[in-house]
Amino acid sequence: MKIENLIIPAIAAAMLTGCVSYTGQTLPGDEIADESNQAYAAEANKAFVARMKAPPRPVVVTEAPEMAIFLDPHKSVFSGHPLCNDLSVRKEAAITFKAQLREKVSAIKDFKLMEEAQAMVAVGDEATSASNYRLTYNITSLAIRESSTGFISSGLTTTALTRGQRSSMEKYWDGVATVEVRLFKPDGISQIFSFTGEGLCTKTETPTTPLDKTILTEAIKAAAENAMDGYVKKFGPPVFVSETCQGGRFAKLNVGAKFGVQAGQRVEFFRNKIRKGLSGEDEVAKVVVGNGIVGEKNAPVQPDGAWVFIENYDEVNRSVFRWTSARIMESDNRSQFDKVKMSFQ
Repeated sequence: MKIENLIIPAIAAAMLTGCVSYTGQTLPGDEIADESNQAYAAEANKAFVARMKAPPRPVVVTEAPEMAIFLDPHKSVFSGHPLCNDLSVRKEAAITFKAQLREKVSAIKDFKLMEEAQAMVAVGDEATSASNYRLTYNITSLAIRESSTGFISSGLTTTALTRGQRSSMEKYWDGVATVEVRLFKPDGISQIFSFTGEGLCTKTETPTTPLDKTILTEAIKAAAENAMDGYVKKFGPPVFVSETCQGGRFAKLNVGAKFGVQAGQRVEFFRNKIRKGLSGEDEVAKVVVGNGIVGEKNAPVQPDGAWVFIENYDEVNRSVFRWTSARIMESDNRSQFDKVKMSFQ
């Protein structure tokens, strides 16, 4: 059945009026595939599956050269709160960053984490026969500033404060960290990727409980997590619709909670189309065809798939089908550094 010839039966149209809730019922039309996009989504998924079966790349996690400046005892790297320039705190931040990065890398099937004692890491002109990839890390900024929000954050967890919980004797501070992670080929020179991450931790200061280093180490943990999420987003599985139900009112993504998909996240659906470029050559363009919300209207979020409620649904002129491509949108609440959490576990 062609997409352009689709007609939803009257029974389905009647069901989809009024109060809509997820039932999972399959109706005529739910079997239709997005023929114009299926080849692109299937090929991308095939390539990802093949990569997951390939031997993992041996990688060693090591400091970037710029970390020498960050850890220089004779330099005050950051302005502002004294904790940011306390050398012992900076050392603790560096140790925390490396530990969090190693934990994240060890969960990604693309990599096999190597101990530094096992690895001969190639750097510059010394790159000859080393076989290990090199993942470098650098802390580019640390800051502590007075918070004006009504939230207490510890790393990636945020709790709202009521007005009654705020005291004139208390101050609320944001610890903010920015980090950079880069991956180099075994030659030690060729860079494969570079990602940055930001982390936030908000803590309370009272006359009896002054700020301590955890406001920065927790921010570092969150920043490391977010930096490696950049890798997962770029090289993770292609997201597409694996099935629909209720005549296309709900669409199921091929990834779910195991990849960090959560209820409430917004989804953009798109189709790859060939068009003529300015040079006259064929080129692939992404055309947005719809939007939705994960878990809306009681739609379930499962480990290996998540159901999405399609917004502005038109039962006559549907635009989202099996094999339609999708992407999870980042949260607009950037102050809390909300991001899609994914891993290749």
